[in-house]
This record gives sequence, C-alpha cells and structure tokens, in this order.
Amino acid sequence: MSASRNYQQLLADLDRETGRLATLLAGTLHCQPGCSSCCIPFAVLPIEAEAMRAALLALPPAARERLRQRQGKEERKECPLLVEQRCAIYAARPVICRTQGLPLAYVDEERQAVELSACPVNFADDFTFAEEGLLFMDPFNARLFAINMEYCREQGLEPGQRLAIPELVREALFG
Repeated sequence: MSASRNYQQLLADLDRETGRLATLLAGTLHCQPGCSSCCIPFAVLPIEAEAMRAALLALPPAARERLRQRQGKEERKECPLLVEQRCAIYAARPVICRTQGLPLAYVDEERQAVELSACPVNFADDFTFAEEGLLFMDPFNARLFAINMEYCREQGLEPGQRLAIPELVREALFG
C-alpha cells in the first residue's frame, strides 16, 4: 500500500475514533460549524501538506479565487484556509485539526503519567475525565510519523521538515 493510501486509512481510523468521542461527549462539546477559535496557522508534515495541496487545487475556481483574495502579505492570527469561519478544505484537514476540541491524552512513560490537553471552551477546569472519553494520540501520532517517513522516502523529501500552512496555501494558489 502506498503512503498516501496509508495516510487516508489513518484519517479514516482517526475520524471513527473522534466520532465515537463526539457522541460520548455530545453534551459537553461546544464545537460546531463556525467555531474556529483554535484555527491558527501552524506547520504540517509533508504527507499532510500533499493532501492539503491536492484539496486546494481541487477546489472550484471561484473558491480558489476567494482564498487568493484573502491572502495578504501581513501575518494573520487565523488559519488562511478559513472562509466565513469554516475550513475551505475541511475533508482534507490535517490530523491536528481533526482532534481539536477533544480531550487529548499523551502517555508520559518516564513519569508514568497521562498528560491531558483539553479545550477550555468545552471542558471546565473541574471537569472529570473518564479514560474512555480521552483521545489517546500516541498511537495515531506514531502511525502518522511512520507514514510520513514512508511518503518522504517515496518522494525523496526530508522527513523532518514541516511546512507552514500559510506558505503551503500561497504556493498552491499562486504557484
């Protein structure tokens, strides 16, 4: 299987797990279409950048032109893919975007503890998290790392690099 197919399988598996958590935590999650407070520019791995680039190029010409017009030379505090507080390439969003708003858990083996990151909009400081309501990111991140390594080998790219989303958008829209 190619790295691109493995990446799509990873996203499908992650979407199943985030869907399960969204159902389990439905009464707590305030995220909804238009909620974009966590949509800030960051960098993605080459495999993610390729999927995002393909999605940008597949947009209808009018949608691409709208994004072009929004691209300024000044730094934005929000993701350049937001249009009216919604992601222009939602179906191709990277792993980090698919997990925002959920309680993310990371195992710290050295301290023998679970580190938790949770959206303050969704979870008050005194919220009690149950293990089945946590999204354990380590297995997904390990798969993403391995798939990215495979993709970079296939493409002759440096696997440690990350691509800033604003630069990726400018490159895809302006060539």
